[in-house]
Amino acid sequence: MIEKVLHAKNLYKAYRQVVSNKGAAGIDDMQVNELKSFIDDNRIPVITSILNRQYVPQPIRGVEIPKSNGKARLLGVPTVVDRWLQHAVSQQLATKFEHEFEEESYGFRPGKNLHGAVKQALKNINDGYQDIVDIDLKEFFDEVQHYKLLQLIYNKVKVLPPCG
Repeated sequence: MIEKVLHAKNLYKAYRQVVSNKGAAGIDDMQVNELKSFIDDNRIPVITSILNRQYVPQPIRGVEIPKSNGKARLLGVPTVVDRWLQHAVSQQLATKFEHEFEEESYGFRPGKNLHGAVKQALKNINDGYQDIVDIDLKEFFDEVQHYKLLQLIYNKVKVLPPCG
């Protein structure tokens, strides 16, 4: 799967996504508009370090975002380069998992959003359904046993050697 993640088209698509999302700089202060020149100058060394299992992501910058209730929510901001690579991985993982989601599932999915979920809920109500389930994964990743989750993902994406 790593070959698909590091394929030029996938990396370019990830680059475009990071640029379109904009976002703040990470701990290295690199801005999104600096990513293209970084990739032009460093793509091969970055790919080589990944293939050699030597790439180390940068620490994540913590930013507190005020909430309406007066409290603050901690937001982690990866570096722009790490976001580029994360998108490249995410795009390939989506090809393995997306087809398994229910059509009615709207959370964090390509082409799905809150407006679509509300529209679908209204359609369901108008069609006579009386129950709508809204599940919030607010603290799921704080509580999940990460080694089990990673094992499940590995089992799904691993490539078995050819037989014979």
